[in-house]
Amino acid sequence: MGYWGQKDTTITFCEVPYKDSIYIAEYYNSISGLFYSLVGLYFLNTKLKNISYTLLILGLGTFTLHATQRWYGQWLDELSMLLLSFQSIKHLRNINHKKTYNSIFLFMTILYVLWHAKTFIIMFISSQIYIFDLLTKLKPKKNFKLTSYVYRLLYKYIFIISIISWILDQYFCKHFKSMYLHAIWHIGTAIVAFLGFNNLLICK
Repeated sequence: MGYWGQKDTTITFCEVPYKDSIYIAEYYNSISGLFYSLVGLYFLNTKLKNISYTLLILGLGTFTLHATQRWYGQWLDELSMLLLSFQSIKHLRNINHKKTYNSIFLFMTILYVLWHAKTFIIMFISSQIYIFDLLTKLKPKKNFKLTSYVYRLLYKYIFIISIISWILDQYFCKHFKSMYLHAIWHIGTAIVAFLGFNNLLICK
């Protein structure tokens, strides 16, 4: 048992618990999770303010999940990921129906609470595929075509590298235990968020 009590998350990561700190279960996974909050701070004074707030919460949720290995950290982390995905889709599709928006996210939250181990991955992956499809259809403002192209190109390949890192950490841990691949997932997807939301700002 660690500092925060008995581990009760439904997911396990490769980093050895409490190896580098007696207070933080997964030191590198926790610290790298704060990169989401840094990206959120960057967008705080833009038209993506609601998205930036969610990124701030996601960073804290990710830190809490990996620092404690407790269920409440996992819920905060995963629900923030779903909320961020949903807000991104809302912004990309220019959805202004607040009642509909709240109802759909409430439904997703109920699904998560009831069957989160089964529904989270499905909801998250499907939303990411949809977001990428919507991003490819954006039309950049005048003089930003090359910048938008570079953002999208980097977005795609860094996301692929990040996903591979996540898979290797989850399913091939014994071969990559010393590489902190889940921390690479955090940093990579934080960069992807930075690129994707910057692309939103320079498109119509």
